[in-house]
Amino acid sequence: MWSDTSRAVSFRVTPPPAARLWLTSVSPSPPAGIETPLPAAAAASPPPESLAPPGLEIDPGLKPPILRAPARLVLPAARARGSVELDVCVSETGAVTDARRAGGSADPSLVAAAIACARSMSFYPALRAGRPVAVWCRQRFDFPQR
Repeated sequence: MWSDTSRAVSFRVTPPPAARLWLTSVSPSPPAGIETPLPAAAAASPPPESLAPPGLEIDPGLKPPILRAPARLVLPAARARGSVELDVCVSETGAVTDARRAGGSADPSLVAAAIACARSMSFYPALRAGRPVAVWCRQRFDFPQR
């Protein structure tokens, strides 16, 4: 049977060669402050090719959609503030057919307000070789403090 004796116990952990974080101590309460200066940060090396995310392909022949009719962004009743980024799908007709949270605040009232606003927007559609095409684009919605 084990019991907590509140004694400090030192132990040594050998991290793998690629580790960049070190465990220096464990304490039941936050430390009062940093007692020794931190070592200089090593230069960041790029991740191996197998771990790097694929690059985005840029289509030089694609003209992005242009906002035709802005929509009113209705602020939620709660006094939440921040910004929400949405990935918005603009169809060949310029209508918004889908909107998904891509970043920013995760507050459900802000996300819902941003999606409602995005779905009521209309665009001139994106063009590729002079023909309308459906595309996904990123839109940011800012909610200022009242």
